[in-house]
Order: sequence, then C-alpha cells, then structure tokens
Amino acid sequence: MWENYLADTEHFNLYVNALVYKPVIKLIRRIARPGDAILEVGCGSGRTAVMMADMGYKVTALDKEKNLIDKLSAITAWVHGLSPVHADMFHIPVRDKAFHLVYSCGVMEHFDPPDILRLLEEQRRVARYVVVDVPNDRCSNTSYGDERFYSDETWKTMMVQAGLSVEKVINRGLDKGKYVGNCSSFLAKDAGDQKLLEEHIDVYDFY
Repeated sequence: MWENYLADTEHFNLYVNALVYKPVIKLIRRIARPGDAILEVGCGSGRTAVMMADMGYKVTALDKEKNLIDKLSAITAWVHGLSPVHADMFHIPVRDKAFHLVYSCGVMEHFDPPDILRLLEEQRRVARYVVVDVPNDRCSNTSYGDERFYSDETWKTMMVQAGLSVEKVINRGLDKGKYVGNCSSFLAKDAGDQKLLEEHIDVYDFY
C-alpha cells in the first residue's frame, strides 16, 4: 500500500492539496495562530504540514512509517518550523498538552472504533484542540480498500466517549449530495477545558 502511496505524485502536490484541504486549513487558522505549536498525526507525504509551517506555525509532522518520514525530511529540509518525527500516534512521545492543536487528514477512517477512541484520547492528552478530517457516510470512493465511512453522528459520539467536546463540524467535497460534502472536518476540545472556544478572524477566511 505505501509503495503505491509514495508513487502517486499527487500526494506531494502542494497546489492540489491547498485547494482540497482549504476548508481544513481555514479551520485550523481560526483556532491556532502563527507561532503556535501544532501536531499532525499520520502526516503521510507531509503536504499539509509543509503548508502550515510555511504559514508560520511550529509544526511537528508525525508518522509511524519511517520511509515516509525519511522522504519528508529529505525534501523539506529547507522548510523552517517543520519537524518530521518517526513515532506511533497511539503513543505520542510528548508531555501532556504540549501542543495548542493536533490535526489529522484522511487517517482516522482506517481504524475500527476501539482504536479510534484510543487515538482520540491520546490526541486529547497532547493538545487543547483536536481537528479530525475524514470521509463520511456520503462517500463512495475507497483509496486503499480499508476506509470506514462513518456518519457525522457516529464520529461525534466517539469523540464524546473519548472525553472531547465537539465545537464545530464542517463538510467539504461533493459526491452523492449536491449541497452536502462527502468529507467532514470536526473541531473538538478537551471536555474538561472550561475556557470558551477562541476563534480569530483570519486573512485566510477571505480567500
């Protein structure tokens, strides 16, 4: 599977991914400010991590596949603020709340609910805010054959079970529905955090 992933140059095309993940990037930028420490789990090609680092964030890009991290390190040595890390996202080697925000794009749908809960709990441990972008039950396209297309309500339930408070859900992409996207982006925070959600009007909102 990873050989096919690495061979697909679209995964490393920043222009394409800036368009595909524009709603996710806008969501992250409304919650985290340039200079904040953020973490991407399951970073893959590092396409989103590179863009966020270029925008001024201190980005840790984590993946358990060493060949992906090695390739990312080699091609992004010039990117200031980007730190590729080879590690297991079930056991992130940092202290509690080390990051302002942790995010994932197209990762969590490859796991069953018990593992998703473990991943969400670990992400809640290391960051104040959690952003999860996944295909939802309106999606019909499988890239690797093991995606789970859960509904938004199922994702919300799992997040609550993991100790998170779901603050916002946005849909992107079009598949079966004309007006409702086939991918969902969830913003959540530690349910024990009593502070109100802090959003910022950002120049990227006007793009």
